Formats: sequence, C-alpha cells, structure tokens
Amino acid sequence: MSGELNRYYTRLCLWTVGLFAAFRLLVMGRTGLGDSESYYWCWSQRLDWSYYDHPPMVAWLIRIFTDIGGDSSFMVRLPSILLFVLLCWLLYRLSMDLFHDARVAFYSILAFNLIPEFGIASLQMVPDIPSAVCYLAYVLLINRLLVNDGPARYWYFLGSLIGVGLLGKYFVILLVPCTLLLVAAIPEYRQWYLRWQPYTMALTALFFFAPVIIWNVQNDWPSFKFHLVERHGGSHFTLNNIGEFVGGQLLYVSPIYLAGLLWAVVAGYSKARKGDRRYALLFCFSAPTLLFFYLVCMWTNEAEPHWPAFGYLTALVMMSALGVEITEKGIVRQARRARIFYWSATAFAGLIFVLFYVHVFHPILPIKPKYDLVNELYGWDTTTTEMEKLYQARIVEQTGAEGFLLAHHWVLCSQIMFGVRDREAVACVNDRRDQFDFWGDDTRHMGKDAIVVTDLRFQEPPDQLYRFDSVEKAAVLPVLRGGQLKREFTLWVGRNYQGLRKQE
Repeated sequence: MSGELNRYYTRLCLWTVGLFAAFRLLVMGRTGLGDSESYYWCWSQRLDWSYYDHPPMVAWLIRIFTDIGGDSSFMVRLPSILLFVLLCWLLYRLSMDLFHDARVAFYSILAFNLIPEFGIASLQMVPDIPSAVCYLAYVLLINRLLVNDGPARYWYFLGSLIGVGLLGKYFVILLVPCTLLLVAAIPEYRQWYLRWQPYTMALTALFFFAPVIIWNVQNDWPSFKFHLVERHGGSHFTLNNIGEFVGGQLLYVSPIYLAGLLWAVVAGYSKARKGDRRYALLFCFSAPTLLFFYLVCMWTNEAEPHWPAFGYLTALVMMSALGVEITEKGIVRQARRARIFYWSATAFAGLIFVLFYVHVFHPILPIKPKYDLVNELYGWDTTTTEMEKLYQARIVEQTGAEGFLLAHHWVLCSQIMFGVRDREAVACVNDRRDQFDFWGDDTRHMGKDAIVVTDLRFQEPPDQLYRFDSVEKAAVLPVLRGGQLKREFTLWVGRNYQGLRKQE
C-alpha cells in the first residue's frame, strides 16, 4: 500500500475517532446516570481495595474524575470517553503492526464505534472499558514480543496489563489460556516454555491484583464465591438460555456484523493453519474468548449479552484485514461482495446507532416501558428532590426526629444515594446480597420512620417487604417522555421500621 494512501486512511481514522468522541462529549452529560453507573458512583464514595460485584478500577476512576469536576453524570462518564479514544488508538496500532495498512485500521475503528455493544455502551462508565484497554494493549504487546521478536522484559509489562486489567473485570484472566494456545500453536514460540521470563508474568499480575485478593481475604472471599458459585446455582443448558444468548448477540453486535465477525474467526483460523502468524495471533485472542462466553451464556441464566465483547475486539481486526485482502485480490465478484457486505453492515449498525441516540432524547422505539433500558436515565432528579421534601415535611418537621430513605433493590438505592448525596441516610435492605451489605448494619435504623420508594420494576408495597407499624402511600410521580408515561415512582411513609419482613 502506498504511503500516500496510508496517510489518507490515517487521517480518516483521526476524523472518525474525533467525531465520535466529540459526539459523546456532547450527549453524555444530558441524561441522568444509568442504574449500574449510580451503583459504581456509590462505590467511589467509599473507596476500598475491592467490591462485591466487581474489582475496584471503575470506582477508582470515577472518584478521580468526580473529585476533579464534581459529582455529575458528565464527570462520572468522562473516563469512559477517554478510554474509548485509547481503544481506538490500540486498534489502529495493532492493525498497522500486523498489516501495515491504514485501511484495516479505519474499517476496524469505524465498525468498533458503530457496533451497538461498543458504540452505545460508550455512553456509560462500566468496568468492562478499562479492562478492554488492557486486553487489547496486551495483544498489541505480545505481538511485538512474539511476532516481532521483542525483548524478554516485555513479559513484565504483559503481567502488569493482566493485573491492572483484572482490577477492572475478572474476564481478563482469559488472556492466559489465549497466550498458552498461541505459544503452543507456533513451533518457534514454544521456546518460551523453557525460559523463566514468562513465569514472572504471573507474579507481576498477582502484585497488581493484590488489592482484590486482600479485600476478599478480609471478607471471606465473597466476590469469588459470588462469581464462581452462588450466581450459577442450578444453571444448565436450556432452550430459554440459548434463545436469550442468540437474541442478545444479534441485538448487541447487530446481525450483519455478527455474521461478518464469526466468518472472520473461521477464515482467520484457515489462514493461521497455513502459517500466517498474524491471523494465528488474532484467532487465539478471539476464538477461545468467544467460545468460552458463548458456552457460559447458554449455560447460565445469569449471563449478560456483553460478556463475549473482548473476543470481538481482535475479530474486528481480522474481519477488516480479510475484507481488504479480498478486495486486493482483483477478483471483481468477490471484491464487490466484500464491499457490499461491509458497507451494508456499517449502514445497518449506523442506523441502530442513530435510532438509539434519537430514542435517548426523543422516544421513538416501540419498547414497553418496563423493558426500555433508556428509561433508567430519567426521572431520578425529580424523584429524589420529592423524597427529600417529603422527608423534611413528614418526618423531620412532624416528629422532630431523624429518619431515613429506604428501598428494596440496589438499583433504587444507588440512584437515591446519587440524588441526595449524603444529605440524608439511605438504607438498602433486601434478602439478596449486594455491596450495600458491606457498609454497615442496617439495624441502626430500627425504630425510625422512613420514606420508601418503589417503581414499575420493583413495585412491591413496603408493607409486604418490611415491618412497619403503618405504611401510607404519600405520592405518585409519573415520568413522561414524548408525552407518554415511561416510569412511575411511588413514595411511601413508613412508621417505626422493624426490619425485613421476609426474614420472619
């Protein structure tokens, strides 16, 4: 490929990244936080070595940025945008290192920003994003070590990337079996089995991962028990799990791109078998990860559609490289089909991207309110304000005593905490373990009055959940979007709280 053409596509990469980043910066502060984001914000207010649901990286990043710019949805999400830019740079560098072709980088970056799993997820700050950066950086670095015969000290940096990545999400551990597969697959790489440097990678990773281990030791290993045992009790392969998995992948990746990525994995394997080390690298860091999570998602009803995401990152580069290669072969029919396929996938994913962001601000998609995830971004500013007013009027002024705000699910509790900050005490009491159980004994609220909130998703009346002397419905707060009822919050006043009823 000519230098001029490479420079042209490099400029296209820069424009693509810049435009998507600018768009996200414009929209990310215009809505409230998502439920998970508010949960992670709560973590960031109570910094610790780790947390029950996930390692600590997401909380640490949120705390750094909110300390700088304040507790707003914009600052909570700002690290996500910066990390997405870094992910795009890593895609560019990996494409250039492997194929020396900026077209591969451009097609990879464009697809990455449009595929719903990545392009839409970038609106929120979640643990997957810093871990994805470490995952892709690891692939880039191990390519420079193995394929380009880099210095042995790279193994220390690889261990650091695994350790830091594990501080974001446990999924990064899959880099280890992927590496073992790659080293075993290429005869020239097998010498590393006999050298001591690769084994220091594990020690380096453990050093960076130590905070999570310390926290789990202090708390009787709750996070590991939860992820490895408790959440999978009774799991097995079912038609329902398989259907949800297939539907989730089609929705999160988009049908045409999903077909292209899976085709790229199969075609990449064929090229790897013929001795192409570039495709061997990409295949080893996509296929095992995808296969593992495909099986897990079909086996457990606790699975989330985004779990296989890391495997798609390297598959993106494979798909783009194969498309460029087909186009360059000079076979007109194949080249035409490749272009039609790629741009059809891009157009379809782009349409989903546009529809989603239009729907965020002007609801146009016919989704039942209870299942429309966009609705979680709205309504909490008004609701928490009304809760505080009701708290002052019906508890502080009427009784002259302190009470508290109460909800039955971590989703509701997290949003309340973000809304009221620390102005009032908030309790999250239920019979399912979550991070709130590690922040104090809620028996301290016994005998106090409470303002309780429910909504359409978690709508059990408080008198069915808790023991109160009396419970009174005080307010119903509808949330309208586009003139339609999308959410409805109900505020209750409970007198003399005596604990969780289901514990009786």
